[in-house]
Amino acid sequence: MDKNRKEDFKRCIPELYPRLHRAMTAYLAGSSVEADDILQETFLKAYHHLDSFEGKSGYYTWLYSIARNLCIDEFRKRKHEKARSSVPVEEYVLSSDEFTTDGEREDVLLLRKAIAQLPELLRSVVIMFTIDGMTYPEIAEVTGINEQTVKNRMFRARKELAVMLKKMGVDQS
Repeated sequence: MDKNRKEDFKRCIPELYPRLHRAMTAYLAGSSVEADDILQETFLKAYHHLDSFEGKSGYYTWLYSIARNLCIDEFRKRKHEKARSSVPVEEYVLSSDEFTTDGEREDVLLLRKAIAQLPELLRSVVIMFTIDGMTYPEIAEVTGINEQTVKNRMFRARKELAVMLKKMGVDQS
C-alpha cells in the first residue's frame, strides 16, 4: 500500500470523524447501535482497504458508504430486537442545539422525532442531505441509486414529514 496514501488518510481522520459521527448518530437514532462502534469499525475497515480506494470521490463519501453499510448489516443482525427507542431523539443533533426561542427548540425536537420515525430509505436521504450537507450526486454515490431516485425519496420524505409535523401541532407556515 502506498505510504503517502496512508499518511494522507491519517491526516484526514480528525476532520472527518466529527462529521461522520454526527451523521451516524442521526442515522442510528432510535436504535441500540452505537455510532462510536460503527465508526471505529468503519475507520479500521477503510484503513485496511485503502488500496481499494479509487479516489473517484472524497474520503468522506467513501467512509460514509462504509459506515452506512455497516449500520445496515448491524440492523440485519439485530432484527429480532425491538425496532426503536434506546437512544432518545434529543441526543442527536439536527444542526445545532442553540435556539433563539423555546418554540424554536420545541419545533426542532419534534422535527428530530419525526425524522427518526421515517422509513429507513427516506430517513437516510434526509439525514445525508439536511444534516450532513451532501449533494444529490454524493447521496446517489453513497447509496448506489440514481440521482432522480434520491430526489424522489427526498420529495416523499418532505411530504411525510409535513404530515407528521402537522399531527404533532407544528405550524409550518
